[in-house]
Amino acid sequence: MYLLCYSFAMDFDIEKMNKLPAGERFFDVNEIWYFMNRWVVRLLYPTSVTPNQITFLSLVFGLASAGLYVSGIPDALVWGAIFLYGKVFLDNVDGNLARVRGTTSRFGRFLDSLADFLVTVLVYIAVTVYLVRTTGMQEYWVLGLLGLLVCFMQSTFFVFYLVNYTSRVGSYEKNRVDESVTEEDKRKVEEGQTDPWDLRLQTLFVWAYVWQDKAVEQLDAMCRRLARVPDTEEALQNWYSDKKFLAWVSPLCLCTNNVMLVFFSLLNQLELFMILLVTFMNVYSLGLLTWKVFKQRGIQH
Repeated sequence: MYLLCYSFAMDFDIEKMNKLPAGERFFDVNEIWYFMNRWVVRLLYPTSVTPNQITFLSLVFGLASAGLYVSGIPDALVWGAIFLYGKVFLDNVDGNLARVRGTTSRFGRFLDSLADFLVTVLVYIAVTVYLVRTTGMQEYWVLGLLGLLVCFMQSTFFVFYLVNYTSRVGSYEKNRVDESVTEEDKRKVEEGQTDPWDLRLQTLFVWAYVWQDKAVEQLDAMCRRLARVPDTEEALQNWYSDKKFLAWVSPLCLCTNNVMLVFFSLLNQLELFMILLVTFMNVYSLGLLTWKVFKQRGIQH
């Protein structure tokens, strides 16, 4: 057993954690929130713990966080925030562990996203219940719903541009820009090339995320028209390979959204978090797109 673990440790390559090759990387603000990740992945690498087990544990932390927010116990916000950060941290460990081991899969990709969807819905409902209960203001139901919708749209916005970029540099191969179930997906299941559970989770994923994906796709198409970007592969390559834009758009990721919620929970300022989310972060998103459009038009001229 010792020799086996030693062999695993010798094979460990921290570079495999990265979604992108060294020359194609950009500054991703989300890496700040889980800087300890590499040490945890290194510890888990020679063990029998699987990435999907880590995903399940992150789901448990997320569900516990939602329960704590509405529990009514002393320091409910503090405990809710602690468990939510635990969910954020573990949510990154699973993918990095899978990449280091070379065991990434479509099943794990969809399991992770569906766990994110469930936790996000429940945590935002829990936070809204907390606000309504502690303030007596029913208007917070509207603010909570808007916050949930904005959270999903912003995270999908980031993922849309990230996957378009990574697919063009030949990495992150388990994700597709369009995750709609195709006839080829069904055929692979019928022929035994793909596990039926991959298709089942993909179908659930489409149900959960299709409206966001289509909305962001339409927004991007409108911006490309405004920027006068032709539908040629070379032009699209330039449009989706702007690493400076990707760096600026990275704070819209679900990870950073959750970390912001953790921070404002510890400050007991959930109202301020919701207000900033539905106002400032939306203005920030639209500002980035406006900048991208005018930058592209300037390049063409």
